[in-house]
Amino acid sequence: MLVLVLALSAVPGLATAQSATNWVALTSVTDLTGNASLQPSQPLLAGHAYNVTMKVTVPFNQSGSHFYPSLDSALLSHGAQFWYVKTPQYPGYNASSFNPGNRTLQFDLVAGTVVLSGIFEVPLSLTLITAGNFTRHQTVNNFTIATVTVTRGSRVGLLSATVEDQTIQTYLSTYQQKSTLISSGAINSAYSTVVNSVLAQAQALYVAGLPAQGTSVLDTIDPASFPVPPSTTTSTTLLAGVVVAIIVIILLAVIVLRGRGKRGFSEGIVSEVQKELALLEVTAAKYDKALADRLQALRNRLGEAD
Repeated sequence: MLVLVLALSAVPGLATAQSATNWVALTSVTDLTGNASLQPSQPLLAGHAYNVTMKVTVPFNQSGSHFYPSLDSALLSHGAQFWYVKTPQYPGYNASSFNPGNRTLQFDLVAGTVVLSGIFEVPLSLTLITAGNFTRHQTVNNFTIATVTVTRGSRVGLLSATVEDQTIQTYLSTYQQKSTLISSGAINSAYSTVVNSVLAQAQALYVAGLPAQGTSVLDTIDPASFPVPPSTTTSTTLLAGVVVAIIVIILLAVIVLRGRGKRGFSEGIVSEVQKELALLEVTAAKYDKALADRLQALRNRLGEAD
């Protein structure tokens, strides 16, 4: 995943600048909320505040012209201001007219380098899509953090980032962990069909914008619940039943989420799924107590949710 990508364009109408293809360079990104420096591969987190430091190198002088660093209008200020000038000695900087609380700054177009820090907060709502009472989470790719333009609006720099939220990051971390349990030997390869089915269902929920529900499904993949199968035939039968039960539970989660007002309807579904799990428990108990215990735990969890 590529984040904080610098996309630059030449400057039409300014012939002296056509050889300059890179006015802006990213210096550092600090997560002020988490008190940590970010690597280039790390996304920004909705709800966190950041200090993004960049260097703008102006390759020529042009009297009467200006350039304008600007933070995206969706970003929130952190503290009393958006900007700090790290190199006040830059000849195009006018301290008397500088307003750090403005989203957009103005500098004279003078050859040299100015280093700026943009201080902002990513709003929590950026990764959320709400329709009625239903909210989905989405990763925002190539979100514009800052742009640099020159007189007449020609853009000479664009700083963009991937933005996620904590719910998305929790899902991605859990998925990464669970997806390696078979290959690492933590779960017997005989259970590959079951594990891969659960992973696929969790990923479908994530793609649908339901990472929290996807994480709940992933949490059912517990190495302690997957002992060495007692026999090929019995194991295949029981695991097929578990797959069916898990898929039903996933569908139940979506139905309940989308129809919270239909209380009686969801309660009926919960009751039916609990009955199916109870039947599977009886069968599993004859061959594998750990598997039966796991089914009982799933049935109890449904009862608590109900």
